[in-house]
Formats: sequence, structure tokens, C-alpha cells
Amino acid sequence: EWSTMHRWNNTVVPYFILTGFTDAEDIQLVLFVLFLLIYLVTVLGNAGMIMVIRLDTQLHTPMYFFLSHLSFIDLSNSSVFTPKTIENLLTSNKISYMNCFTQMYFFIFLTGTECFLLSSMAYDRYVAICNPLHYPVVMSTRRCWSLVFGSFVIGFMDSLGSVLSVTKLYFCNSNVIHHFFCDLSPILALSCTVTQDTELMIFILAGSTLMVSLITLSVSYVSILSTIMKINSASGKRKAFSTFASHMLVVTIFYGTLIFTYLKPRKSYSLGNDQVASVFYTIVTPMLNPLIYSLRNKEVKNAVLRLLQKNAEDIQLVLFVLFLLIYLVTVLGNAGMITVIRLDSHLHSPMYFFLSHLSFIDLSYSTVITPKTVENLLISNKKIPYVNCFTQIHLSFIDLSYSNVITPKTIGNLLTSNKKISYVNCFTQMYFFIFFGGAECFLLSSMAYDRYVAICNPLHYPIVMSSRRCSSLVFGSYVVGFIDSLVNEICMSRLKFCNSNVIHHFFCDSSPILALSCTETKGTEVMIFIFALSTLMVSLITISVSYMSILSTILKINSTSGKKKAFSTCASHMLAVTIFYGTMIFTYLKPSKSYSLGKDQVASVFYTIVTPMLNPLIYSLHNKEVKNAVLRLLQKSDVSRHLK
Repeated sequence: EWSTMHRWNNTVVPYFILTGFTDAEDIQLVLFVLFLLIYLVTVLGNAGMIMVIRLDTQLHTPMYFFLSHLSFIDLSNSSVFTPKTIENLLTSNKISYMNCFTQMYFFIFLTGTECFLLSSMAYDRYVAICNPLHYPVVMSTRRCWSLVFGSFVIGFMDSLGSVLSVTKLYFCNSNVIHHFFCDLSPILALSCTVTQDTELMIFILAGSTLMVSLITLSVSYVSILSTIMKINSASGKRKAFSTFASHMLVVTIFYGTLIFTYLKPRKSYSLGNDQVASVFYTIVTPMLNPLIYSLRNKEVKNAVLRLLQKNAEDIQLVLFVLFLLIYLVTVLGNAGMITVIRLDSHLHSPMYFFLSHLSFIDLSYSTVITPKTVENLLISNKKIPYVNCFTQIHLSFIDLSYSNVITPKTIGNLLTSNKKISYVNCFTQMYFFIFFGGAECFLLSSMAYDRYVAICNPLHYPIVMSSRRCSSLVFGSYVVGFIDSLVNEICMSRLKFCNSNVIHHFFCDSSPILALSCTETKGTEVMIFIFALSTLMVSLITISVSYMSILSTILKINSTSGKKKAFSTCASHMLAVTIFYGTMIFTYLKPSKSYSLGKDQVASVFYTIVTPMLNPLIYSLHNKEVKNAVLRLLQKSDVSRHLK
């Protein structure tokens, strides 16, 4: 039995432990949110690119055929690492021997395939520019399939040879992999047997793959540049160069990090440098590729527009499901946070008192907009009466509260055939949106002040942050939100709307409504800008001064553990502030002339729908006090159930 086990895995190590990036919980939280967002963009970007190329017949050309397979490889490559990396930031870092080698196999397989697929794409551009008359014949369907199939075969051979070589090694000492995934270099470092032959085999396979693909790329691009230089007109040169500029950028990023990491002896292995390079080509590059190939590609943009026009109803259905799921998570997360804080006496402290009100505002904020937005996605008439909006928002405020102002209306508009919103309803939606937005600004400032007192003046904390002081700060936040929204409403109500009644947005926001006015809006814009700026600046100054004092105090702490503990108490709040204020400043602290429908809608979706969902996750995922409170409540419910 012992010899059989050794023939199978040659190891007495049952599993490996991935050290990841850091043990600091505050940094792990930031990395979790960052990698999660990158992975979501990667999935959406690459899956979207594949779908657009498949559905639009005008993109059924060799170049886009290769690009669809590149997107597939990027999507697969990212999925091999990122979900496990994200999981390890929250849970145990263990990975079984079999899973580790499976991850390594697919990584080498997909990377080798991508090397030769990029070479095939370079060859395609060479034929298109240097031999345009023969392009349809040379780059036939059969030739394209052969090149793609050959790329996958080479990737398979590379991965099989490398993994078989590594499986011959013994791992009888440490099982700690100093990396965030099962890569060759850190695994070779764990072997308790001689690895020279294995290293040589891997180096030959990796070196030959890189060199053959790089030579193909270099020859193709030298020929292309030579041909471009012979073109007389400047416009002709620009057009020819633009056809492969995106590919050159992708090749540079991909091969640069790959060569830096692997074409060097093991003795020069550096954990920090290799981790940064590995993050770039395993997590970041798959996200960048669809952006590089689409942002300045008119053919892809036109294809997307054609698909949007043809499949408007299907896209609305997808958005309906997406927004509905986000809203449900928002309601469950924020309502759950409020419930846990209210029921668990261990959380009856100023920090969690403010956090419960933040959850209340996020819940209300989302409910004001999202349900109506979802409703509008499935109906043909998007009008909204003035009075109904006011009543709806008021009821949402009573039932829940910032998510509740936006989300239900958004979802409702996705399902019904009536997208009307009355004048009163529209202005009411805008009122509560600004009310909760202003209140959240000053509530975040109050939370920053609370952290300042806790870290900089811990002995005076119970006296300074008394129940009366906390209630006053929360009440003051709501008062500021009320004044902001009231002034905005009065200024907007003086405008006349006598032309178009179509709001180019998914909710009643100030900028698109100002654009509809048939009267002079300069005075209104100035007044709104002053109040918005003063609200943002006063709250930002409070937050900035608080955190400068906090950082100054933390730096004076001698012990590293003390610094980590102090920093961890405000890391979640700093992340929430960055996300909230970043999108708010981008959207509102600019004149209406710079209003852009696409950019402002994306930013608005983020802070009205996505941020209220993220906040309870940010404040709870790495918060031991909240986790323990949830466990205590679950244990109490179990005990009471058994007693019954």
C-alpha cells in the first residue's frame, strides 16, 4: 500500500498550504474586494466578447475568430486561479495534492495555448497587411481551425510534460507553498529530492514554447512594419498600424511578465517580485485583453450597438435578473446587519450604532431606485408621474430605507408595460435620493470621527462617544441630508419643462432633468453645485483630518501587531469611503455640460445599486465581532428550538 501511494503521488504530504499575500486581515479584505471586482470584469468582458463575435455575422472573420478563442482562454485561465485566490482570502489556505497539481496542469495548458494563439493572430495580421489579395485563400476556415487546434495541442503537450516531471518528486518536509497558487517555482522549492533534471525538462519545454512563439511573432511584426513603411500616405500607414496595435500591446504585457517570471534560474526566485508578476498575467491581463481589443475598435462597438438594437428585450431580461439579485442581497445584507447589531448586546457600541444606521441608509437608498429601474427594463412606456413617485418613495422609506429609494422602482420598470413616472413622483424620488446621499456623507464622517477617538484617545473614548453624542451625530447627519434635498428640490421645482419629457437615465437624477429644462438653469446649477460641494468637502475634510491623525498615531506604535490591530479597526471604513466618494465625486462635482449618459449611468449604478450591497459585506467578512455575534444568535435559536 505504501509503495502504491508513492507510485501515485510520490509524497507523504497529504495537502499543501498556500501562504497567499498577507496574514493581515485588513489587507486581505481590500484584496478580496479588488480581486472579486477584477474577476467580475474579466468574466463579463471575455464572455461578452465571445457572445458579440458569435452573434454578429460581420465579425465572422479570421481575426475575430482567433480573438474569441483568446477570450475563452483568458476566461478559463482566470477561473483557474481567481476564485480559489478569493476563497483563500476568507477561509483556510489548504489545497489538496490532487487539486494543486490540477491547477498547475490547467495553468500551463492554457498559458502554452495562449502563446501559440497569439502567434497565430500575429500571422493573421501579417497575411492581412503584407498579402491582402491572398488573405481569403491563405486564412481559410480550415487553416484557422488548424492553427487554433495546434495551439491547444501544444499547450496540452507542455502541461503534460511539466506535470509528469513534477510528479516524480518527493515532498516530505514542508508543505507550505509561498505563493497564492500552485506554481512551478515555489513547488520545486519544497521538494526533498534533487530537482535538477526536472528543472531542466521544464526549462526546455517552457523555453521552446516561448522562443518558437516569440520568433513567429517577431518575424511577423518585422514583415508588417517593413510593409507599412513602404506605404506612401500617412492615413494608409495609420490604418494599417491600427489593425495590429492592440495585438502588439497584449503581446507585450503577456510575454513581458511571463519571461520575467519563468526564463530565469530558480536561485533568482523572489516571492514578492514573482507574486506581483504572477498577479498581473494570471488575474489582471485576462481582464485587460477584452478592454484593449474593444475600447478603440469600431467594428466591435458597432457590433455591440447592433446586438443591443436587435436583442433589447433579452438584454433587459438579463439586467432585470442581475438587479433583482443585487437588490435581494442588499436587503438581506443590510437588514441582517441591523438585526444582528440590535439583538447582540456585545455590539452595542458607538461603532456598530453608526454601522446600523449606515445599513439603514443603504437599504433605503437602494429601494428608492432599483425596483422602478427593474420595472422599466421590461416595459415600453417609461413615464413616471409626479405624485406616484412621491408616494412610492415615502412608503419605501417607511418600510425599509438609500437602496430602497432606488432599487424597487428600477426593478419594477423592468417588468411592467408602464414606465411612466409623474412629475411629483420623479421629484420625490430625487428628494429621497439626495436626502439619503447627504445623510450617508456625514454618517461616514461621524464613523471616521469615532475611529479617531477610539485610536487617538482610547482612555476618553467612553466619555467622548457617549450615547447622547452618538445620537446627536446621527440626527445631525439626517438634518444635513434633509436640508440638502430640500434646497435641491426647491431650486429644481422653479424650472419649466415644456419640450421633451424623456429622461435619459434609469432614475430621476439632477443632471438629466436639468438637461430637459426649457428655461435658464445656470442659477439652479450654481446653487446645487454649492450645496453638493459643501456637503462633500465638509465631510471629506472631516474624514481626511480624522485619518491623518489616526495614521500619525498608528505610526508611533512600536509593535507591528499593535499597528496591524489599530489599522484593522478602520480599514473597512476606509474602503467603503473610497468606493462611495469616488463615484459620487465623478458624477456630481462637474458642470452639466460635461454630462455623459454612458459614464454617468455606470457610476450611478455603482453607488446607487452596487455600493449598498457591498457595504455589509465589507464590514462583516473580516469582522470577528460580527461573525461571533451571528454564531451566538444561531446558537441561541438552536437552543430555543430544542427546548420547544
